[in-house]
Amino acid sequence: MLFLFSVLPEHLIIEKRKEADKMDKTSSSREKMITVKFYTNYLSRMMMPNLSIFIAWMLISFLLPFFSVDQQVIQQMEQGVLTVLLPLLIAYTGGQMLAPERGGVVGAVAVLGAILATDIPQVFGAMLLGPLAGWLLYRSDSFVSKVKSGYEMLVRNFIAGALGGLLFLGSYFLLAPLFNWFSLGSYQLVDYFVRQNVLPFIHIIVEPLKVLFFNNIVNHGLFTPLGIEAAAVNGQSVLFLIEANPGPGLGVLAAYLFFGSKRNRTNAAASIFVQAIGGIHEVYFPFVLLDPWVLLGPIVGGFSGTLIFQFLGVGLRAPASPGSILAILLNTPPSMILGVLAGIVVSTVVSFAIASVLLKRKSNTENEERKMPKMKKVTEIVVACDAGMGSSAIGASILKKELEEAQLTFPVRYQSIYRVTDDPALLVITQRELAAIAQKQTPHAQHYVLDNFLAADEYAPLILELQRREQDPQQSLQIEAASSLGFSTIIFLYTGKKRGSQTMAVEILRKMARQQALSLTIKKMAYEGQALDPTAIYILPKELAEKCLIPDVPLLVVDDLLTTDAYRQLLTEGVDYVFDQS
Repeated sequence: MLFLFSVLPEHLIIEKRKEADKMDKTSSSREKMITVKFYTNYLSRMMMPNLSIFIAWMLISFLLPFFSVDQQVIQQMEQGVLTVLLPLLIAYTGGQMLAPERGGVVGAVAVLGAILATDIPQVFGAMLLGPLAGWLLYRSDSFVSKVKSGYEMLVRNFIAGALGGLLFLGSYFLLAPLFNWFSLGSYQLVDYFVRQNVLPFIHIIVEPLKVLFFNNIVNHGLFTPLGIEAAAVNGQSVLFLIEANPGPGLGVLAAYLFFGSKRNRTNAAASIFVQAIGGIHEVYFPFVLLDPWVLLGPIVGGFSGTLIFQFLGVGLRAPASPGSILAILLNTPPSMILGVLAGIVVSTVVSFAIASVLLKRKSNTENEERKMPKMKKVTEIVVACDAGMGSSAIGASILKKELEEAQLTFPVRYQSIYRVTDDPALLVITQRELAAIAQKQTPHAQHYVLDNFLAADEYAPLILELQRREQDPQQSLQIEAASSLGFSTIIFLYTGKKRGSQTMAVEILRKMARQQALSLTIKKMAYEGQALDPTAIYILPKELAEKCLIPDVPLLVVDDLLTTDAYRQLLTEGVDYVFDQS
């Protein structure tokens, strides 16, 4: 290498060094982006299980007025949800993701200190303290493993209690003042944009703050007081629309509805109604956290909407709380309704367009990643999720069934991704949200990424690749032996829902085929409305054969589906045995 550089001209050496530096920077920036996406995905996964809170919140806010309940009660309910219930549940979820047994409890205790020390909703604090509590408990497992047998439960409970107490004190005396300082700084920054009369640009600050759940601080702490002052003079104020405009959030949710993964589409569909009618903007924040680039959609969408509001000179007479389309229209002067709707529509369309482009780009990248690479030797398969239970357990069960039907034998287990041991012969299956951490945790293992553990069709490319890998000389001999029988597929027919005997017969015949080293496709199929394959062998019980009009296909009729003599002769004599019985 030194010799090569010594004979190259100096300008070429400089160019080579520039190329190397550029590659290093690209690799470094890509690594940083993966890290950012992992952490934002982690934050979003803490929020997703708690989305039902917003639906309940919307329903309560919508129904309480019909019971002649005082407006103050509704405000207290909203305050309780935002400042107490939501932070506690998020901290619990975040802690439980890393330490399933006690992490949630310790995370909830930890964030309680910050909740009591300040009036600011500690949602972001919960996102920090919950995982911190879970991680500390997870790290303590190495110490507990050294404890004398019989005392583990006592030590675990003591460690959990001690960590909860210490984190409570830390959040009360350290985190709460820090958030108060951050809140004051945000207030002053937003106030600067308002005073300078550059309102559209304020969304560069407001939208990131909203996604981090500082929306109520900015809205009620700044826009509402200033808007009330302006409305007292002009009869309306555009400041009431800056945070309350549902357009940017609706655009993001619509983009996920059309271009997101299957699971995100389902969540987005419900969330659109919650935001548009219920006015709960917090419901779209987790979708932005799934991919930080999507934040560009709400920023530009909010900018466009506020630009339209200013250009048309429209605003609201009073704050719209909650920020639903209905509440906004009720507070809009009749002459300005079309202008307000125009701003909302423009911000929705712009946000949707930008978020869609970003999501489609991400989808194309993911599809490229999903293309099944040629695998090396696989000795074990691990289906890994956060906690190592629940969805991964069901996914492992589905995969075992798919492998069995494909006549593949691989040991399959489920485990927490944080506990998987790296091994080049290991195949790690994760959902897309955990792909980055899976790559970091097991860099030498082979990886397969799913959108949903429970979708059996997503395992199909993996099964095909594993079958290709198993295509060795021995298997070629098996296929050769099977082809000498005159068929490669055996199908058990059934009618209606009565297929118990057929299921057992399939297993019996598969076992016999494996014992004789025959590579055959053996399955069951409903007779009704199905086109029959003349190259396959069909097996059915005598009583079914008498009832059904079977077309001219190779047919083996047996008295009892669970007897093996006929199957043994079929696997020995092949298709000739079927014709002899006809």
